Amino acid sequence: MSALASLRQSWQEATAPLVQRWALLQEREQRALAVLGAFALAFMLWGLWLGSHRAAQKAEMQLASSRALLRELQQSAPAAAASGGGSVLRAASDAAAAGNLALNRIEPEGDGRARVWLEKADFNAVAAWLATLSAQGIRLEEAQVEKLADGGVSARLALAR
Repeated sequence: MSALASLRQSWQEATAPLVQRWALLQEREQRALAVLGAFALAFMLWGLWLGSHRAAQKAEMQLASSRALLRELQQSAPAAAASGGGSVLRAASDAAAAGNLALNRIEPEGDGRARVWLEKADFNAVAAWLATLSAQGIRLEEAQVEKLADGGVSARLALAR
């Protein structure tokens, strides 16, 4: 027996009591139930359409809002790129202070660049500081690091945005 035939037989067995009750109803009652069923089906379809229509409208509004934000960001991108996104000196200094790292010397090199000297610094603190700067869009261009006897490091670094 095929799966379709098996499904058909299961459907007939499940609906047999309903078919018997339908046959026992008078013609007027059958018409009333048919009209009521059609009305219920139409109401459910209308509810499904209304829900999907509202969801589509909401999605269209979110899309328009996202497109407006994208246009605004694209228009402001050249100005942000020209400004360098903030001072490398200030970002390096602020990140060092937040990580309890003392910068011995810091020199601007113009055009979003700086040189930084660290003496007797904890290696893990330096690594965390560089990770913080990297997250801010500042990259390490050059590094000269010396390991000290006490486990610390001395470093001369070139940073750029």
